[in-house]
Amino acid sequence: MMTGYIRTRILPWVVWAGTMAGAGWLWLDVRAEGNAVGFALGVEYTVQPPAAGRVQTIEVAPGQHVRAGQVVAVLDTAELDAEQAILAAERARLEASLGAVRAETAMQVDDKAREAEESVAAADMAVRSARSNREVRAAELRAISTQFDTLAGLVKERMADRRELDALGVKRAALRKEVEAADTLVPELVRQAAAARARRAALPTDATELALRPVRAELAVIAGREQLLAARREQTILRAPADGQVAEIHVRAGQVAGPDAPVLTIVGRGPGDEDEVVVCLRENQAARVRVGEAVLLRSRGTGGPAATAHVTRLGPQITELPPRCRKNPELPEYGREVAVALDEHAPLLPGQAFAVSFLGHPSPCAAEAREPAPADEQVLAAPMIDAMLQPTRAAAPEKPGVP
Repeated sequence: MMTGYIRTRILPWVVWAGTMAGAGWLWLDVRAEGNAVGFALGVEYTVQPPAAGRVQTIEVAPGQHVRAGQVVAVLDTAELDAEQAILAAERARLEASLGAVRAETAMQVDDKAREAEESVAAADMAVRSARSNREVRAAELRAISTQFDTLAGLVKERMADRRELDALGVKRAALRKEVEAADTLVPELVRQAAAARARRAALPTDATELALRPVRAELAVIAGREQLLAARREQTILRAPADGQVAEIHVRAGQVAGPDAPVLTIVGRGPGDEDEVVVCLRENQAARVRVGEAVLLRSRGTGGPAATAHVTRLGPQITELPPRCRKNPELPEYGREVAVALDEHAPLLPGQAFAVSFLGHPSPCAAEAREPAPADEQVLAAPMIDAMLQPTRAAAPEKPGVP
């Protein structure tokens, strides 16, 4: 009777409890794994000089974490140092010639100014002398003319000899010619004096600067070459293009690196993706996610607490998922990629995989949280996506033996 009681009363409860425990364990296991897979994208950066050069030092080691802009290698600068020494010597020569050209030009300017002043003074003196001589000759002409008129009256009254009158007439005619010549000479001398003043005024006031202009032009060329040399010198200092970890060093100190021979490789996060994870959703999940929805991320294989996140972007179309998102990497699967941002900053290792659970409600950290779609909209979305996927499935290559 006791055995029958156990079989009919207790055993069913034991079986039920075991079944429920197994179901709960499976539910917890599935919940722990999440309903989607996501991973942090990684980007490889190769560090190489723009021109071939010999590596002088390697400043990092494999596995070392680096920051953007950190010096990772330095190239040899012996050739640049030699060019810099040549440019420095040329600059010193030109700067020394500036003083010599300035002094020589100043002397030439002084000589020309002195010559111009002397020319103006001589022209003014000639004008004054010609005018004075003209006044003297004009006075003599007036005196002789008066004397000639008086003598002519006496000759007319036969009180003087006519030969004296003729001699006085010849002298008066000569003086008249001298006065006329002076009247022609004085304006010409005035014009010459004005021309001398114009030449003096036309002397360049910036003659020194004009003489220094060729030397300054050569100095400008030297400055341009120095700037190019400084740019080339900066290119010998190789810096990390982004935050990341040194994955591999390809050359050693003393070896040659160039555009086709990188120095090292750095693996880091892509720009702007520091706190984002890309999640792969399968076709039956593609229409159930909304921008702003709350998400839980659990690092696969490492354990640890879950991180809260929210959906930021949805892929524009259903497409073939990458192999690491498939249950069987050999079989093609289709779905949608979704970008998920962490609510709080946390360091993400490039390539790190996560089990992702979508919680179905808006996240308080989402910039533009959206309300979940109504149930009827979610139900109707699946046939619409199936209709869109018909051409994609038809175009996808089928493997033998794949259902």
